[in-house]
Order: sequence, then C-alpha cells, then structure tokens
Amino acid sequence: MQHLHTKARNTFVACISSFLVFVPAISAEANFQTTCNPKADQAFNEGLNLIHNMMYIQAEEAFNKAASAEPTCAMAQWGIAMSNFHPLWPGTPSEAETERGSAAAERLGSMSSESAIEQALIDAAVAFYASSQEGYRAQLKSWAEKQVAAADQHADDLDAAAFAALARLATAPRGADGIKVKSQVGDTLDALHQKAPEHPGVIHYAIHAYDNPLLKERGRPYAEIYDKTAPSAPHALHMPAHIFTRTGEWEKSIDLNSRSAEAALEQSKDVVQSHYAHAIDYMVYGHLQLGNTDEAAGLVDEMLAIQNHQASFGSAYALAAAPVRLPLEQGQWDVAAALSPEMHPVIPWEKFPQTVAMRWFAIGIGAARSGDVDTAQSALAELKSLHAMMKERGQGYWAQLTEAQIMSVEAWIELAGGGSETAVAKQAAAADLEDKIGKSPVTPGHVLPARELLGDMLMELGKPNEAAVAYQATLDLSPNRARSLVALQ
Repeated sequence: MQHLHTKARNTFVACISSFLVFVPAISAEANFQTTCNPKADQAFNEGLNLIHNMMYIQAEEAFNKAASAEPTCAMAQWGIAMSNFHPLWPGTPSEAETERGSAAAERLGSMSSESAIEQALIDAAVAFYASSQEGYRAQLKSWAEKQVAAADQHADDLDAAAFAALARLATAPRGADGIKVKSQVGDTLDALHQKAPEHPGVIHYAIHAYDNPLLKERGRPYAEIYDKTAPSAPHALHMPAHIFTRTGEWEKSIDLNSRSAEAALEQSKDVVQSHYAHAIDYMVYGHLQLGNTDEAAGLVDEMLAIQNHQASFGSAYALAAAPVRLPLEQGQWDVAAALSPEMHPVIPWEKFPQTVAMRWFAIGIGAARSGDVDTAQSALAELKSLHAMMKERGQGYWAQLTEAQIMSVEAWIELAGGGSETAVAKQAAAADLEDKIGKSPVTPGHVLPARELLGDMLMELGKPNEAAVAYQATLDLSPNRARSLVALQ
C-alpha cells in the first residue's frame, strides 16, 4: 500500500522537560509478579503490557494463554475481564465483549487470591460487571472507585497506580473541571515516570492526560518516547500523534500513523483492527493540513476498499470522518453537497448515529454554501433526527456536538436567505458550544470547526477584522490548521 510508505522516521530528539528521564530505544515492559505458576505468570505479563498499550484483542489472547497454563489463576480471569471494556475509548463494549468479560467476572466470583494486591485488582474488575450497575457510565464509575482504592491501599504497586490514573481519566468531567483533574493525574504520572521511566502504561496514560490544548506541552516529552516503548504495537505508534496533532506538527503525526496503520494491517487476522482506520483518519487530516490532497484522497480510497474492517466505533468514526474531510477542508462545497448518504457496508451505522451525523453535516454545509437550500434543509432534518436518537440513548457529548452542527447548517441556510444577523448569531453560538465541549480524543479535529466557519461567514459579509479574530481563535485551539492560516494571510 504505497500511501502508507511516507517519509523516513524523524530522528529521535532527547526530551527537554526537566522532569522526564530519557528513555532509550528499547522495548519497555511492566512486570507484575502474580501468584500463578511461572508459565501462566509469563503469559499474564504479556497480556498486562498489551493492555497498558490498549491492544485489547491481543491482550485477551495472552490472558487466555495464562488461563490455559493454570486454570485456577485468578489474575488470568482478571485480565480477560479487563480486556473487554475500554475505559477511555468512546462507545460501549460490544455484545460479544460484554459476554466474554461477564463470563470472566463470574469465574472470578468463585476464585480468590492470597495476595492482597491481586484481590484488590480483582474486586475492581468484578465491580465493573456487577449486575446492579445501570449503564456504562455507572459501570466505569464503580470500577474506578475500586481501582483508585486499590492504588491507595498498595501505594508501592506501579500497575495499580497506573490503572488508578486511567480510572480517574476515564471518569473525569468535561470542561474546566476535567482539565483540573487531568492536570492532577498528570502530576501523579510524572512522579511515577521518575520511578519507572520505561513503564508503557505510565507514558501512555500521561499522553491521554495531556491531550488537550491547555496541557499539550506537558505531553510533548511523552509523545517523543512512547513509540520506542512498544515499537510493534499499533496503538503505541499512534498515540504520540494525539499530542503532535494538538501542536500542529503534521509530519510527525503522519509518520507515526503510517507506522501504526502498517502494523495494524500486519497484525490483523479475520478483521482489520480499528487501529488501522483510526490511524488513517489522523493521516488524512495531517496531509490535508499540509496541502497533500492527493495523498489524503489515496488513503481514503484504500481505506474504503477494505471490506473487513472491525465493526467498532473507532472504525465507524474514521470511515465516516475521513471521506468528508476531503471536500470540507478544500472548500469544495458542491462536492460535499453531493456526497452519497450510503456509507461503508461493513459498519452497522444504526449503532453509531454520531458518526452518521458527520455525513449529513457535510452535505448540509456543502449544500447551503453552494446555493442548494432544499438539500441543506433535507440534511438538517436528518441531523435533527440523529440528534434526537443520541439524546434518547444518553450520548450527551455527541448530542451536543450534533447540536452545534445543526446550528451551523441553520446559520448557512439563514445566510443564503439573506438573514445575515441571525446567521452570524447562530454560527457564533455553534462555535461557543463546540469550543466548550472540546473535541473527542477519537478525532484529530472536528471535520470543520464551527469557529472557523464563523470566520468564513464574517469574511463573506465583508468583516475581515472580525473574521480574523475567529480564525485566530481557531488556531489557538488547533495550531497550524491550513484553512485558518490561509485566511489570515
């Protein structure tokens, strides 16, 4: 796949932050001594490292090997239970994952460990699957409370502390309060990194903690080293790009995601893991910021040609987002308006209305900006239907994001009808809402930022000074975005 073979890897630059320790280019490992036999213990630690790298499918395979090596190894069942929910990933576990995780938790109910730390970790995993939990958020909260307690009770256990940091990130609120929590978790992870500079979970979770505009510079040193700790793990190769996307370093993001996508393809068996599509979406975004439109289009074509993508939220998001980025980032409004409502057949789209919304948003904005108000109105109706579905399902963040998309389409329809004052007010409200809720970690960026759309609208209305403020505000959140940079020239 020629588009995956991009520039050679960037030379590794030593970390400049005084609180981080230089990590050599070797494979780093976590090492938890279980009470199981040596063969099971070895397989368990293989799984533990994979789960810290969020390679959940492979982690479960390793924990199953541990269970085969010693059927009474409780920590093997802990690993299987932990592999089947993904605390920081959007979406909920699939039915199959829930079934496998619940079965492992049930087996744990008849097991116990003489090790206090093992029992504390087991209790946390079992808490997630307790039948009394109502909804995924309640399950995460229950697990997080037990996991944090386990770390508090066993302050010298590195893995318990790392998972506690993950738990706090997974249950952090959105907005300013969430940033405060993430900063505090980052402080904890910085201290852990001093003790264990090669621990993959510590490095990985630190990147997640700092994956936001206010804290991104604290994440840069971790981003420079994480791929060295697990050079064959697709997610470890991808994760530094979260920080480099925040800092607008597109070449670094493209290089890392190229390696991630190749590794994901090489390691995929019956289905192409969602790590592949996720990396491609980030690559497409990066190439578009650099003006490499042919490269971006080629990657989208290659991704869409694959017929056995993993039917997960990660795959769904990328398969929905990357194709609409092409016309939107290039201002090809008539092309966006003509996008087909039909999407990749491998994904059960009814499960992921928030991803379908991006297609209708693109059609609506494209149609309104190219003068086809009837098509824009039809797209708006589809967005409102999807918004109602998200609210009914309790998908609060995505419902709010879709609300901002609805207001943006309404604004441009209003502008097409001559209502400039109302149009600007609606687009400004959409931008305020989108900025307030922020972007999800699953995406390198909104498919078209509402604040940038406000800049476009003000430019069309002959207000370049006000437009410049909107474009600069966009760049403050998303440095080096091409459309805003060009607009300010």
